Amino acid sequence: MSVGSKVFFLFLIVVLLGYHLLRGRPAKYTFLLAASWAFYAICSPYYLWVLLLLTVVDFVVAKKIDAETDERRRKRWLVVSVVSNLGLLFAFKYTAFVWDSGSALVTLFGGDVPPRAWDILLPLGISFHTFQGISYTVDVYRRQIRAVTNLRDYALFVAFFPQMAAGPIVRAVEFLPQMVTPPVPSAEQIRDGIFLFARGLFKKLVIADQLDQLFVSAVFNDPAAFSPVACRWAVLAWAVQIYCDFSGYTDIALGTAKWFGFELPANFHLPYLATSITDFWRRWHLSLSTWLRDYLYFPLGGSRGSTGRTYFNLMAIFVLCGLWHGATWAWLVYGVYNGVLMSVHRAMGSPGRLRSSAAWRMLAWTATFAQLLLGLILIRMTTWADGGTMLAAICGVTDGVRGVPAVVPLLVLLGMAGHGWELLCERLPALKADWEPLRVANAAVSLAAVVVFSPGVGKTFLYIQF
Repeated sequence: MSVGSKVFFLFLIVVLLGYHLLRGRPAKYTFLLAASWAFYAICSPYYLWVLLLLTVVDFVVAKKIDAETDERRRKRWLVVSVVSNLGLLFAFKYTAFVWDSGSALVTLFGGDVPPRAWDILLPLGISFHTFQGISYTVDVYRRQIRAVTNLRDYALFVAFFPQMAAGPIVRAVEFLPQMVTPPVPSAEQIRDGIFLFARGLFKKLVIADQLDQLFVSAVFNDPAAFSPVACRWAVLAWAVQIYCDFSGYTDIALGTAKWFGFELPANFHLPYLATSITDFWRRWHLSLSTWLRDYLYFPLGGSRGSTGRTYFNLMAIFVLCGLWHGATWAWLVYGVYNGVLMSVHRAMGSPGRLRSSAAWRMLAWTATFAQLLLGLILIRMTTWADGGTMLAAICGVTDGVRGVPAVVPLLVLLGMAGHGWELLCERLPALKADWEPLRVANAAVSLAAVVVFSPGVGKTFLYIQF
């Protein structure tokens, strides 16, 4: 049941009706939890036990931590939660990667290892709900939140279906207070939910999927057959595709949650307008960036230690960030690449008064966007050789035979146009209210475009596989 499919629409309607028709907190939350578990079981039928097991472990551990006064015992219980979550995450996500890497190393030194004949299917959203579980037990350990006493409430926090598959990573301190009384969606939430849902579908089905089907996959699968201009457009189109795909899912999740009365945290803030690599990671996948900052970077010491220690901490979180996204050498290199860029940016320091000049901002934006595009080649290339071909094409040293479909620049422009509109609304807050009719028309046009252009496309959201 892919988010955005007809089956999902039917499921969502039934769940919304059932939830709002029921009366009383226990009935509402029991129904919503059952629906969330059903969603998980349909999408990942063999691995519901993973979600249930970790839910029970973290629920019990948090209660033990909250009640315990001995600091050593509290730490031991916290270790149980962290090891349980990361252990299952590693087993499912990294076993094959470690096996293949070890086999390659053995082969390099003359050994003989038979090719791997097995594979492991990744449970739905395991990278997201394991991080939610860890953040919950850590927050209880830090005395920032009390342990939940009702298993149903905690299970609903973990399994809430709109964001379960691909985030955002929601923290207990953000979600559990909203559950004290079942929230009633306001008229504004309903309107905003419709707009976000329509925008998310448009981003995903009309822009991201069309770019992939018409152009991006073809070029990245055989870059040598395309001209340098086509390869450059493919890299740009891929940047727009991954943004529209991921932020499209986030929009759908936030919009759906609003119809239940819940507010989920924003996950993006105009990332392609960033003027430095540091600025970019403050705008892209915010729930992951802030999670790594609060639960890894700061505990490691952040920037409070020596210069060398600070750079080590930066490299550590970005290497783990890369591996969190995918268990491949390409993702590992992507993490190292961003860690190096972050370290270099920190070493360069602030440009002072230059930062306020338009010329500096334009130069900084250009350099940052170029860095982002180079990094995106790493995570989309099919082989290292193809990645080298794409890089050479960007530098203008290859030739090919095929060009760029006329619709691709239009889709790229549409994907970036949202940044301009959001920036305008941010700078002119009154614009959003004054142009409400335009926003309604935009939602209607988006839904119409989804109906007209999306049949036969409907690819799985990219971040679900992470």
